[in-house]
Amino acid sequence: MLFLNPTKLSLLSADYSNIESVSIDRLAHREITDYSDTGPYAVFADIPESKVEISITQRLDTGPDQSLSGPKPGQQGALELITSPNASQAQRKKLTAQVVIRSVRYDLAAKPKRTINLVAISPDGATDPITLTDL
Repeated sequence: MLFLNPTKLSLLSADYSNIESVSIDRLAHREITDYSDTGPYAVFADIPESKVEISITQRLDTGPDQSLSGPKPGQQGALELITSPNASQAQRKKLTAQVVIRSVRYDLAAKPKRTINLVAISPDGATDPITLTDL
């Protein structure tokens, strides 16, 4: 999933502005592949464990409300964002997830940016850690 320019983003109870994008990647954490003796191709594959990674890209401005302190790796809390397919308030959606901060990186090129990488955690190991609801 990719969300461009979400209208509101809250991470660990702090509001963030100037968000360029939020991407959600679903990755295999453990993969099982079996082969038969009859040929070179797999006859069975399963992904019993998966991981949900989230990446937040934020433009860094020099405004008075721009904080560079940011979250720290290992911190855990809630991520909430509100987005819509265009600048109107139609078809708005709210995404919520419990997350752990993996890394915070800065790119100080021509347009300075901060990238916050998260891993989403499930409340019980069986429930999808991402909740997307219509507003």
